[in-house]
Amino acid sequence: MSKIQNNQGEMDLAYFVESLARAYFMKRDWEKARTEYESIVMMTYGRIRHGDIYAKSFYMLGKIYEEMGKKKEARKNYRRFLDLWKNADPGLPEVDDARARLAALQ
Repeated sequence: MSKIQNNQGEMDLAYFVESLARAYFMKRDWEKARTEYESIVMMTYGRIRHGDIYAKSFYMLGKIYEEMGKKKEARKNYRRFLDLWKNADPGLPEVDDARARLAALQ
């Protein structure tokens, strides 16, 4: 397999890992969901094609850490998400929710 083909697979990996992470989140398995979302933010090639998944992973990590009672980590991830999406279209539910959650954690 050529390097380009391998990178193509890595670019799409974020899409598939996010599906698994979301399933764990919906199951309320915070530790497994956290592990999968953290693997997304560590990806390099996945950011190229799936930058939205990369950014939303910080939002989801904020929610997970909030559920786990880890407020400092939740705030850190909400801030990172909001920093990445500071120029996002107004009214996006994730942005509004992250702002509200961050304010409640202050």
